[in-house]
Amino acid sequence: MTTARILVFAGSLRSESFNRKLAEAAARRIEAKGGLVTRLDLGDYPLPIYHADVEGAGIPEAALALHDQFSSHNGIFIASPEYNSFPPPLLLNALDWLSRVRHNEGGMIEAFEKPAFAIGSASPGILGGYRALTALRHKLSLGLGAMVVPAMTAVMAAYQAFDADGNLHSDGDKAMLDKTIGQLRAAVAR
Repeated sequence: MTTARILVFAGSLRSESFNRKLAEAAARRIEAKGGLVTRLDLGDYPLPIYHADVEGAGIPEAALALHDQFSSHNGIFIASPEYNSFPPPLLLNALDWLSRVRHNEGGMIEAFEKPAFAIGSASPGILGGYRALTALRHKLSLGLGAMVVPAMTAVMAAYQAFDADGNLHSDGDKAMLDKTIGQLRAAVAR
């Protein structure tokens, strides 16, 4: 049996993003359980705001390269910031571009229906980005046909949730992340 390949990334480009920290914490915990992790930075895939006229000129190379990343992994963990109770435009735009990749270029099945997904958020607020996670789950599962594991990681008071090495302080946050990752690993193993 081959080792599961898990893609991990944050829906943020900010260098000190709480969700970059959460993505890295998830990547380290997946690796500690024997998973093979690819860390992805959305900044390496610059995409214009989705527009049908731009699509008419051809799917941007960055969207095709990002699609290759999604479709070549068994599982995907997304750490999403919460902007006004919703996932950030950067993440939504990337997902929208991936949904436009045509079947002969790999299509939606390979990017969204083949890998299993897990989601998390780290937010300064008391809900830990839960509202954004609910919207992201809706987009992924209902809009794009993805299988998103039931558990979600919602880290509240993110400004104090991580130590200097980027590890989660709280045993509760660690347990929540482990549950999410455990469900992702189980879904990938099926």
